[in-house]
Amino acid sequence: MHRKRVILRKTKPKSSQAEIKTFSLCSVLKSSAKFVLLFKRTFLIWFLLNFSFLYIFTLIPNGWTNSLSIVWLILYYVYWCIFIRYMQQHQPYFSLIRIFNGLIPSSKIMFMNISIYVIISIIPYIPFFMGFRDKYLEFFEEYMELIHRHNALLGTVFFYVLMLLLSPFTIGRPYLAWISALIGKSRSIMDAYKRTRGNYWSFVQCAFIMSSLIAISHYIDKVYQIKTTIYLMSFLPIYFNIVFINIYKIFYKQAKRTKQSVD
Repeated sequence: MHRKRVILRKTKPKSSQAEIKTFSLCSVLKSSAKFVLLFKRTFLIWFLLNFSFLYIFTLIPNGWTNSLSIVWLILYYVYWCIFIRYMQQHQPYFSLIRIFNGLIPSSKIMFMNISIYVIISIIPYIPFFMGFRDKYLEFFEEYMELIHRHNALLGTVFFYVLMLLLSPFTIGRPYLAWISALIGKSRSIMDAYKRTRGNYWSFVQCAFIMSSLIAISHYIDKVYQIKTTIYLMSFLPIYFNIVFINIYKIFYKQAKRTKQSVD
């Protein structure tokens, strides 16, 4: 008698290219807009709440220098935590544990951006401490004169472009880690980097669209004195948070486990 052979079918490991997920920014923007139009009343309520927060801040004397702004900032942060949990349908919508978990990636986001700003600010002075004072002083004076001559426009453009190119590492991907932390999932920024690799330019485009809309609104306010910024800033953060929630779902969706077959 011949024994039946049991053959285990080996599954080939997926290539690294097959594991890379990508997203179309245009598709995500459209689907987010459809979501807003479908739930107009809900969106209007969140818009009015956000507008109220921003309007209250304008009433605080001396803005950020006032100690009341700290209370406002804490409440505003809680507002966005509740918004994310509500849009993800994770009850209870107010959860202190998840709010504190979200502080970890959000504090890292702030630290990274502040560190970059500080480094850029001190870079022009570094050669003075490296013994190049005589040779570098002439270049430094010409550089500072060029910046002042153009009303700091050159420096502003350089800083904007640099932060835009760094945004996938300092804002876009870490923001997904913040969303994940708020609903009890992975709060690791490195995990967000790994999940979203291969989407660098999509995140840059998203940051460019957001910053451009804010810049246009600021320009209109400055030139025509229409005061559109507070209305746009009441609308845009809500919409783009929905955009990032949709991006989050693309990369953090759990794959179904498949069992190994036996012939």
